[in-house]
Amino acid sequence: MEKEGNVCLDGDGIPTRQEDHQHTAMEEYFHDGYYSHLAFAVPHVSMNVRDIDFGRRIQLDSIMQKSITLTNHTKDKITCVWMGDTSHVFHVTPNSCDIPPLKSTSFRVTFKPTAPDQFYGAELECYAFYKCLTEYWQLEREYISPPWCLPLGTTGHTFSQQSETFLPKLELSSQKLQFPAVSLGESSFTSLLLRNTGATPIQYDFSNDNSGVFLMKPYRGIVEEGQQQVFLLHMSPTKAGRCEKVLQLRLNDDNRNTQKVVLVGYAEEAAVKLDNDGFLFFRPTCLNTFSTQQYGVRNTCRVPLRFEWMMSSDDAKLLTVSPQSGTIAPNEHQMHKWSFKPKEESRTLMKPVLVVTTTRGRLLSKSYLVPAEGKGTLGSLRAAESSVDCHNILAGCMETKNIDVFNDSDCDLHYELHVDSDKVLLQKCRKILRARTIQTIEATVQPTTCGTFTVAISYQLLSSADDTAVYIGEKRHLCYVVVSAVFPTLVATDVSCHGSASGRNKMQLWNLLNLSRFNSLMMKPLPLSSTSQKTTESMMASRPQVDMSFGAAPVGSEDCIINLTIANTGTISTNWSFVFPSDVQLEVPYWTSSYEGEQISTPDDSLFSVQPKQGHLEAGCSETLTLKYSHKIAGTSRLPVLFTVRQGQQLMLNFVGVSVKQNFPYIHFAQTSHTFSPVPIGEMVYAIHSYELFNGGGVPLKFWLDVRGLKQLCEDNFDCNIFECLTPSGHIPSGSTVSIEWLFTPFEAKTYSVGVPIHVEGGETTVITFSGTGYDGVGEFSADEEVMSPVECRQNFASSYNEQVLKFSKERIIFGDLPLFCEKQQIVFVTNTSENCCMSFKWLVSAEHSQFLTITPAKGLLDPGASQICKVVFTARGVPVLVNNLDVACEVMDETERSLYDKRLDRWLAKARRLKNEFTITDSLDNVSKAFRRSKCCQQRNDKVPMDVDFSPYKILPPITSSTPLSTVKELARIAQDETFASPRVQQALGTLSRPPVPSVLHLSICARVHTIDTFRKRFPDRIKKFFLKELPCFPCADSITPDRSLAGLEHTDEQVLVDVLANILCNLLEEEESVGESLAQLALEPTPYFIQLAPATRQQESAAAAAATRQPETHTSTTFPDTAKAQDLMPEEVTDHDPQKEADEGCDDMTVVNQLLESTLFNIISEAFQGEFNITAPPKLLITKPTL
Repeated sequence: MEKEGNVCLDGDGIPTRQEDHQHTAMEEYFHDGYYSHLAFAVPHVSMNVRDIDFGRRIQLDSIMQKSITLTNHTKDKITCVWMGDTSHVFHVTPNSCDIPPLKSTSFRVTFKPTAPDQFYGAELECYAFYKCLTEYWQLEREYISPPWCLPLGTTGHTFSQQSETFLPKLELSSQKLQFPAVSLGESSFTSLLLRNTGATPIQYDFSNDNSGVFLMKPYRGIVEEGQQQVFLLHMSPTKAGRCEKVLQLRLNDDNRNTQKVVLVGYAEEAAVKLDNDGFLFFRPTCLNTFSTQQYGVRNTCRVPLRFEWMMSSDDAKLLTVSPQSGTIAPNEHQMHKWSFKPKEESRTLMKPVLVVTTTRGRLLSKSYLVPAEGKGTLGSLRAAESSVDCHNILAGCMETKNIDVFNDSDCDLHYELHVDSDKVLLQKCRKILRARTIQTIEATVQPTTCGTFTVAISYQLLSSADDTAVYIGEKRHLCYVVVSAVFPTLVATDVSCHGSASGRNKMQLWNLLNLSRFNSLMMKPLPLSSTSQKTTESMMASRPQVDMSFGAAPVGSEDCIINLTIANTGTISTNWSFVFPSDVQLEVPYWTSSYEGEQISTPDDSLFSVQPKQGHLEAGCSETLTLKYSHKIAGTSRLPVLFTVRQGQQLMLNFVGVSVKQNFPYIHFAQTSHTFSPVPIGEMVYAIHSYELFNGGGVPLKFWLDVRGLKQLCEDNFDCNIFECLTPSGHIPSGSTVSIEWLFTPFEAKTYSVGVPIHVEGGETTVITFSGTGYDGVGEFSADEEVMSPVECRQNFASSYNEQVLKFSKERIIFGDLPLFCEKQQIVFVTNTSENCCMSFKWLVSAEHSQFLTITPAKGLLDPGASQICKVVFTARGVPVLVNNLDVACEVMDETERSLYDKRLDRWLAKARRLKNEFTITDSLDNVSKAFRRSKCCQQRNDKVPMDVDFSPYKILPPITSSTPLSTVKELARIAQDETFASPRVQQALGTLSRPPVPSVLHLSICARVHTIDTFRKRFPDRIKKFFLKELPCFPCADSITPDRSLAGLEHTDEQVLVDVLANILCNLLEEEESVGESLAQLALEPTPYFIQLAPATRQQESAAAAAATRQPETHTSTTFPDTAKAQDLMPEEVTDHDPQKEADEGCDDMTVVNQLLESTLFNIISEAFQGEFNITAPPKLLITKPTL
């Protein structure tokens, strides 16, 4: 049968008949060929009847029989076995029988009741199976199938005609059944429940619908007491509209016991309602992009409909719909998504058609025309700002920036944003922007490093905004995002000192605290992984370290108080803090582990302190910190302190303080190495460098340098003196600084280094490594700031200490590179910031420095809030020298406090003079007489009684004459301040006189470098014309030169000067070789200028100059000029026909007068503007005169 195609295996592996159409179980249940004239499939085994009603049976001893027929529709022999009821009222014979293939067999059903007036009913079952299954062990497993069950309902009763049947008591679930609406040719199903609520069985019998629209199964049977029966009903309408049928329910075979059940159903036709009266409109759409429109279709019938959109091939190129086909549930309003993709910039009319049909039954379709209209246009985006600035964003942090995007076109645009850097992230890349609207895009900026970055944001149009969209066209630029990533930067801007370090100038303090390294490290951004604020041992070991020295002073000296000003030079505010070992509960030995092998003392809070220890600084603000070190314990004290900046750098500051034992000579070295300024090789004259030594002990000391290393370096460099110490020994007073002069003459373009031991008499020896770099070429190290100051240090310090009353506008002046015989001026504003004190100042310029440095006025008095302009003049004279950080002290005195002290001193002196001539006797007369007699006896025994006998209770009166001369106020003040006068007699005479006010000292640092004229012209050819040579050399008279004198008779210095001058002249002539001939021809015809400096030479001098130019100079070594050298001694002599000396002197004087006149004029203008007499920055006034007619 399987080979013939009559049997197939279903999904469970059970053999079943091959069928062409699939139907639902309910349809197969009703359309079985018995209850309905339809049969979807031929059954394997069929029965001619499904229920037998034996009716009324009065005689109980007779048996009523009826026959049924079973037909085998298979091609194999089957076996039928009947299963009867347990009461054996209904019985089938034979009980089992074999039916050949395609044959039928009749069975006899008997009804034999056992009691009168009873209802009987039973359901007999016939099980049919293939005969071969009786030997199932010989079959393959897949061919073993379960049997078919054929039920047979049987009913009957034994009530006589004269007796009444039981009164039925029942409940129906509904007297009116509403079938679901269906389309024509489709079936609908429902159910009905009958519950027997009485104590007797109920026999039911439903009437049939002869039209075949409604079917019921089962329609006849018995429901026992307390039981219920479910009836299945089927409706299959034959026409559209309402279908209604009334079924008669006959109970207990009695016409009086009837009920009605109304069946109602509907047959629907396909019908829909379209939105917008059947029209579809699209907004203007950008070319090659998609615009979507939702269009609704409502199913107005009560059955699901099947729909399909149909359109022409031309319209299909422009329109797409989703879904294109499907099912609409009853009364459902379904939205369809239409997409319009225009190809050209024009208006287009399209005509799609909607075809709807019912899902089953007779497939009657209905069409609806839906006109669609769309327009294609062009579109683009623009940003509100072409460049979006994101300034001052902390590196490693995120910040959100809003970018406004405009769509000025008439169409909606689907676009996707692109960023060419990971420093800018967009929250949502794909967006849609409606026509004529604005949209805000959130851009998250997250820079990982510091700096300024420009990130380009572009967009690309999409066909839609979903993930399946495709790109249309190329990328288009939208805007730029300029990201300025910063990090907190705190740098040291100023430093001042008090107490034991008051003798240090600002640059010395700057170097002691190593602030150049501090600033350079603070300017470096910290890696993002190290910005954690938690302090651990591993983090401490990895932090950069900066040694900060508090100097040296004897034990018991005043505390070293340093006022350090830190400024927030960045653009964001930040918090800073100093973390001491005790703050994080870390042991000090770990903190000091970097100093292995050095004997140090254990620090505590009593030695080092910082106030305040933490704070907050806004951008551009500054704060002054007070760092203090107490000289309590002799030795070197170190304390590591962590300086942290929130989200910034973290440095390990090693505080170092030295307390020297009493009467011990000690030189304090901040560093054990020193680097001289770079020097060019091949110079004729080299500048002098200086190195400072500070005496940190309490006694004067004597030092000397071991120069054997310099000699060895000289021998290694072909006997050329690379380093030469001009002051190898000397004395240093206590608390003072001495400069050691060095001469660095490099032989090659390289770096030289040598270790020089510095010995202290009675003290320790320290080896200092001196190094210097020689270079070849001009301009390589010519920048003034690079030569004379650290790069990190500002050129002009401004006084920032709040308690400093008198302040300078700048505390460091850099004159730069200067040629010999020139003069340069700068001004300094001295301001009294006090509101009620008068201050006086006095510049302390030593005699050595006064030769080239002048400050006017040298002293002055400033009222509260007043200011004074001081002119600082530097004259380049003497020998070339490097003036690096020349310290000029300014003594400041509070005149108001000094005046108050003078008044107190006058009152104290008046009281002292009065007490000198007055005394008071406090004893009585009896005591006086006794004392007189006693004194008389004492005089008699004066030789016998020692002088140290105590004559108590009598005391000698103080002497009438004062033992301390108080002639002058200055002497008294000197005695009051001198601590050596510690005798009780002097202290009793001084009484409670307070100490006079002590003047404070401010420091002004001067930096300059002096070159010879030839060297300056080579190194700075463009700057030589900007200087006025005040002491310009004047030539001596021709009579002083003997005619027979030749170059061979010149001294070495004069010969060198002559060679330098002629070399400069020839060099200038060669630079202008094109115009030199014309210049020489016109030079003789030009009149003598008014400000002549050099007289014309005679023919003899011209011939002598030519001879000197042709002669090769002798080989010589560079020499230095003496300090007292004059300009006329350094220039060659020339001879003139008419008194050239007088004309040259007059020319020099005239130029000097003009220079002084201009200088004084400018100084007066600045002074008047500073005093507020006029506004120097005001625009000039224009006087408009009345026009004449």
